[in-house]
Amino acid sequence: MSVGTEISVEQLEADPYPIYKQLRAEEPVCFVDSVGLWLVTLWDDVQHVDKSPDVFTGETEPSTLRRTFGANLLASEGAYHSRIRNIIYPWFRVGAIGDYPDNVIAPIANELVDGFADHGGCDLVSEFAEPLSARVLKRALGLSFVEEGTLRRWFVELATGAANFEGDPEKQAIADAASAEVNETLAPVVERLEREPDDTLLSSMVHTEVDGERLTREEIQSNLKVMIVGGLQATTDLIALSMWAILSHPEQLEEVRADPKLVDPAIEEAARWHSPVGTSTRQTTRDVELGGVKLEQGALVAAVLASANHDERNWSEPERYDIHRREGSHLAFATGPHLCIGARLARYETRTAWRVLLDRLPRLRLDPERPIEISGWEFRSPHHLHVQWS
Repeated sequence: MSVGTEISVEQLEADPYPIYKQLRAEEPVCFVDSVGLWLVTLWDDVQHVDKSPDVFTGETEPSTLRRTFGANLLASEGAYHSRIRNIIYPWFRVGAIGDYPDNVIAPIANELVDGFADHGGCDLVSEFAEPLSARVLKRALGLSFVEEGTLRRWFVELATGAANFEGDPEKQAIADAASAEVNETLAPVVERLEREPDDTLLSSMVHTEVDGERLTREEIQSNLKVMIVGGLQATTDLIALSMWAILSHPEQLEEVRADPKLVDPAIEEAARWHSPVGTSTRQTTRDVELGGVKLEQGALVAAVLASANHDERNWSEPERYDIHRREGSHLAFATGPHLCIGARLARYETRTAWRVLLDRLPRLRLDPERPIEISGWEFRSPHHLHVQWS
């Protein structure tokens, strides 16, 4: 009997890493009935899937992303994908957002710390990582008039649809309602930006033209939803996961305090150790063999980034967090044509968050009375991160 018949969504949500380890050892290309996907768990196979869009396409059918957002960057390939990416990408270059760490992110981070610095303790998820990501995202997108609570609700509801691999109609109804609300909210903003451009990503999406091509109104709406989910989820979770990683290894934290140049490798190792985004979902364009398994045309495949980042064939002691690891780059931001377009901004936010927190909160440490609970397999993060300082 296949291992995949025994795996439940609840098990994956609770902790997928033991399951991935078993799959890598016993059935590295495995159909998991509960999610309707072939899980691909080895480093080499995950790389192959992500880098072979002619065989493993992001234009899946059914598509949780297209079903929830509409036609978008993540759920497209070929000329259409290149056109969308080429129009959106210029805003993410260093020349466009190189001032963000000092001029946008740090002031927001310091303002948040001002609110709890005298308390001696806080929840770094709800009081810091989430509001930091939300406020930076509002500034970046040009949605400063949207309340943080509304933006977070949109994220939760849209992400519910994006991760709805089991096709639960109740989950999809929640996501569809949020999608319609975003469209309604954006309409007057886009009309204003057409007349009065500014330095935001939304304005750039309205006005950037490449080879005579611009984004349609529908493409602006669908890709902005992708940015909302990616910008809030991945960044919030990267900040929270990386802080949990370093705080749960106090001896390595002291090394980082003594040598700030270790901040970057410490964050990258955290992204490998517990990847915020679990999978890249693809569909086979023809019959193909992968890892000794024959996949028919149309098979839905999840290249499990989180598992590849723990593959014993590629990493020594992969379950160990080690800021001195020098074994190459991880796949937390995927690879190939769908390498995360917002990775630079996420890294800017996380590095700046670390700098502010470590500078301003002496002897920052985990609260021993408040255990950490982490869940999720597609989007994985701590529910809370209670910390103390002197």
